[in-house]
Amino acid sequence: MPLIWLVLIAALGLAAVWFYRDNPLSNAARDYAGTVSTASAATYVGLRTLNAVLSTAQEIEVGGSLVVSGTAQPLKVLEPVDDTIERIAGVVFSLMVATGILAVAMGPVGAVGAGMIAGASLLWIADRLLGPRDVISDLSRRLVWYGAFFLLALPASFVISGELADILTGDVLTRHEAIIAEITASVGPPVPDQPGGWWDGMRGALDEAGRYQALAQNLWDRADELIASYMALLAVFIFRIFLLPALLAGAFFVLARFFAHRTTE
Repeated sequence: MPLIWLVLIAALGLAAVWFYRDNPLSNAARDYAGTVSTASAATYVGLRTLNAVLSTAQEIEVGGSLVVSGTAQPLKVLEPVDDTIERIAGVVFSLMVATGILAVAMGPVGAVGAGMIAGASLLWIADRLLGPRDVISDLSRRLVWYGAFFLLALPASFVISGELADILTGDVLTRHEAIIAEITASVGPPVPDQPGGWWDGMRGALDEAGRYQALAQNLWDRADELIASYMALLAVFIFRIFLLPALLAGAFFVLARFFAHRTTE
């Protein structure tokens, strides 16, 4: 390669390091990761709201009669469903944090790749000026290919995933979001206290208890569907942000490693 081309590549690499925030490929990958993070955040809020409603419903007590004294909490049967929802919420929160980290890291990782390419070009220039060395040539070639992986292939994996994700999982996501919305349609914050006397307060408490009982019965009857749909959403998020980009990035890495270690006759 002519010396002038090596100087130009080194200059472009250093410019990419300095202006890494304006890299369109890294920004597109960041936007995709941010989209998944936002969707998982909305799911997490829904899970925590449902968790709070189930926890409140379990605390409703029913008093005994003249023959049987004491109180009971019949909605405690919802505890396994509540625990499962809480565990799913914890995983979704971890996924949300991970996608946020990926969104932030895209630009700096691209800057590292550009720096590797610039460093390889400078080594090649020194190799031309001071005399050829096989070790310098091998090191420079590997820096170029691995730098290209970080600068181009890794963010491209997320950009391509963004194009493929809706095609591969869009119908699954839409179907299960509809099921969750149908089951949890009546889930919401408790009705605020209204001004009034003792009788109005008692009637409001009974109405609220009845609402929780009806809601709990609906959640209990369709607990399998609800949990299965949340698990499907979790699987879609993991596929979109981890599995699919990892498969594409793995394919690009195999190519980069092949060319980085390829010996020229």
